[in-house]
Amino acid sequence: MAKVCNPIYDTVFKYLVEDERVAKVLLGCILGKKIVHVEIKGHESTYRDDDNQLKLLRFDFAGTIENPDGTKETVTIELQKASEPEEVMRFRSYFGIQMASKSNADTIVKYHRDKDKTPYNVLKPRRIYGIFILGHSLGKGFEYPLIKGSTVFYDEDNNVLNFKTQCEFLKGMTYDLYIIQLPFLPERPKKPLEKMLRAFDQRYKVENDDRYLELTEDTADYDSDFNVIFRRLLHASADEQLRRNLDLEDYAERLWTIRQAEREDLEYELKEKKQLLAEKDNQLAEQKNQLAEKDNQLAEKDNQLVAMIKLSASLGASPEKIATQLSISIDEVKRVLSQN
Repeated sequence: MAKVCNPIYDTVFKYLVEDERVAKVLLGCILGKKIVHVEIKGHESTYRDDDNQLKLLRFDFAGTIENPDGTKETVTIELQKASEPEEVMRFRSYFGIQMASKSNADTIVKYHRDKDKTPYNVLKPRRIYGIFILGHSLGKGFEYPLIKGSTVFYDEDNNVLNFKTQCEFLKGMTYDLYIIQLPFLPERPKKPLEKMLRAFDQRYKVENDDRYLELTEDTADYDSDFNVIFRRLLHASADEQLRRNLDLEDYAERLWTIRQAEREDLEYELKEKKQLLAEKDNQLAEQKNQLAEKDNQLAEKDNQLVAMIKLSASLGASPEKIATQLSISIDEVKRVLSQN
């Protein structure tokens, strides 16, 4: 059992895939293809901030793969690692950039059909492979360690079309997608990919220290894909500068978690205050309605009293008699009669 750095951290993952052999092993095992050569063309880290709850690491690779028939093909591999649910539109935007970028195309020479066979250059888009290593689940119904697929084409009767040859147009307009969900890695891996991904399995985290995993080397096969990654992670744990960077990333993570919790507490407190204010507003509105109802009742009584005074006066009763009968003051009776 050895204590190695946890590749779910950006600092460690970047250190991991910057090694060409590790990158070839990791990408080749996920894609199920032989990687002849691979080179990082660019990478980008995006961290959480107050407005964007996002944490992901993205790598762009230019790779050469060897097909089963022995032919070699230059491809673009987009590798993204995320530790929690993300915004789909942000992921999608990266693929839009890759699809449009001329850097993901090769220049080939073609010839006009004139008698001189005049040459001209055209851009041939490279095949794009998108790999997502997720530290979270896609949700219920998607409980698989690996989900992969590409565009399926249909005819007008919705029959699946299985083309015997490749079409450059269709190939250039689509990409292959590979999604790895670390929470669903099996406890006892049997398949080559599952065995390799044991190096990412978060079940092996050191207790009370998420920065490290406790892993056992594959003694049965020294050159196994798992061991290639395992030894790189072991080397990372001995790198003093990397450990400092890992500590800083972990500190930033914990600090963000604290601030996020404080922010959630504040939002909850504000929500409660809003609810209390809303309840008070409702109470005031109810009291206002009750007062309005009482005013209406008083007005109705006043109208009834005025009607009775006028009726009694029309029947010849004197103001004194009306005041006595209605138990009101003589001045009130005179005030109503004076308004006629």
